[in-house]
Order: sequence, then structure tokens, then C-alpha cells
Amino acid sequence: MALVTLADLFFRFSALGLLIALVLFNWPRLTHFERLLAVALATSLACFVLLTQPLPEWRFNPLRNLFLAGTELLPLILCACAWYLITLRVPHWLTLSWGRWLLGCAVLASSSVFLVYGGNTHWHTLMHLFSAFAMCAALYYCLANFNDDLVHSRRRLRLILATFALLHCLVLVGFELSASLIRRDPIYLLANAVFIFCLLLLLTGVSRPAVRDNGNPSQAAQQTLPVPAHWLTTYEALQTLLAQGIYREPELTIGLLAERLDIPTHQLRTLINQQLGCKNFSHFINQYRLAYAAEQLRDLAHARTAILSIAYDAGFNSIGPFNRAFKQAYALTPGDYRRQHLSAVQSSSKDCTGS
Repeated sequence: MALVTLADLFFRFSALGLLIALVLFNWPRLTHFERLLAVALATSLACFVLLTQPLPEWRFNPLRNLFLAGTELLPLILCACAWYLITLRVPHWLTLSWGRWLLGCAVLASSSVFLVYGGNTHWHTLMHLFSAFAMCAALYYCLANFNDDLVHSRRRLRLILATFALLHCLVLVGFELSASLIRRDPIYLLANAVFIFCLLLLLTGVSRPAVRDNGNPSQAAQQTLPVPAHWLTTYEALQTLLAQGIYREPELTIGLLAERLDIPTHQLRTLINQQLGCKNFSHFINQYRLAYAAEQLRDLAHARTAILSIAYDAGFNSIGPFNRAFKQAYALTPGDYRRQHLSAVQSSSKDCTGS
């Protein structure tokens, strides 16, 4: 067996070992849905590693179609991981029994086509189109609102996923455009194995144990750290700016706020994340904007002020995001919230007058 082939197999099976270690290392802190994603991603990546191995006698065995079926799902699973990383919630249709059955049947049908016919079908070409759309969506999910993300580890994972999605697209295009002899070239396959090994080694290096956030605000507040002495002045300056209503500036970004405080942006991210318990800058600013808007809606002096005007005055650029954020925070639309509180105020004033 050639030395290049031995090196290729070494990196491939080392990559599989790292893949198993990554899943086991992170398993205790993952939710049920996150564990399903981790197993699906690891299985699909393992199929890709085994599909592209250099041994000729393994190329046309019955397992090759199984590895191909798993490999074709890799971009879709990666896109799902990127979506969950940003939203941190399970799609509603997956919480329903018919949604899980639909997903299972779709995966089974796609895998059956590859198991029976291999890659010599139009479905294989169609899956490549799906893969291209999935990789573009993964890039969007990873890079959208990147500057608003206050969690350093998640920002780093965003970059890793975006890099992997981009490289996967480039490798897929290069693989399809290259001649079949180049695809089976030992150096080409070795480079493939080394790249996967290095990527998994990087992921293993940046993985750190973390406390899982169950979405309980009181628990999140308990996880915040006391303000260090050398940040106390900055913390007080931030509180002063917030008290002055800087959050009402529509174009406020974390960069502009850091500039006002005269500190680097990464320090402000750490301050807001660790000391104030917020993971997203937009959510951090919006909680002040929503509290201001709620105060205006409860005020009898602003009973005839249009809700749109209140939204603009609070710092929102449009009524749609304001309505969605307000309903999520207060479980009522702004109009219902205003009617409920103003009617209560008017009833109490009548009772006082009558007595």
C-alpha cells in the first residue's frame, strides 16, 4: 500500500475519532434537539469521510450508496444547525407528530433513491441544487446580525460554520468540474482528508464546557458576574447613557455605543453579556425601547398619540418589528396593552371620584 494512501487513511480515521470525541464531549450540555442535530451532523460527515476514502476495492461495494445518501444530507443538516444556532428554537412544525413523520419520510425517500440507484440519477443533480441553496442559507444565518451577537463562543462558532459552508461550496464546485481522474488522485484525496482532520481538530480545540441556559430569566440573571473594579467606571457611564435615553436613537449600534463610551467593541460585548446577562445587542437595546413604549402607552397624556409615533419615538424604524417585539415581551399587542391599562386607570379614577 502506498505511503500516500496510508497517510490518507490515518487522517480519515483520526478525523472519525475526533468526531466521536466532539459529540461525547458536548453531549451532557446539549438539549434533546441539539443531540439529534449533533448525531445527524456527525453521521453525515462520517459518511463523507468514508465515501471519499482512497481504497479502490471499497469504491463499488454495497456500502458506497449508503455513504453517498448520508453525504448528500450534509449541507441540509449544516443549514439546520446554522438556523438553530441563530434562533435557538425548534421549528414549530417539528414539534408536531405529522412534521416529524414528514421529515422522516423525506429523508427515507431520498436515501432510498441513492441506495437503489446510486449517483446516476437526476435526483443526485437536484440534491446538488438543494445543497447550493442550503449552503447559501447557512452563510446567511451565520453572518446575519453578526455584530449584534454578544456571546464570544457563538460568534466564533458562526465564523467556523460560515467558513465550512463556503469551503464546502468551493470543494463541491471543484469536485464537479474536475475530471474523474483528478477526483481519484491520491494527493487530491489526501488533501481532502487533511482538511477535514484540521477542521475537526480546530473544533475540538475551541470546544469548552458551558452551563446550559434553559431560558429562565432569573437563572440568567444569577449567572451574571459582578462588575470588575476596572470596568466600574465604564459600567456607570453605560447606565448614565441609558438613563439619558440613548436607546431611542434608531441607528444605534454596538460600535457607536462603544465609541460613546470610548472603549473597544469587544469589551462592551463582554460587559453587556457577562454583567448584564444579555446575549444579543438588539435584544438588549429593545428591552429599554419596549419599556419606554409601554410607559407611553400607559400614560393618559399620550392616549391619543398614534402607536406608530410611539414606536418611532422609542427608537424602532418600523411598526412591524415593534409590534412583534412588544407582543413577545408583554403577550399583548400595543393596542390591546393600551386599552387594558387605560381602562383600568379610568375605572380607578371613577371609583375615587364616586367615593
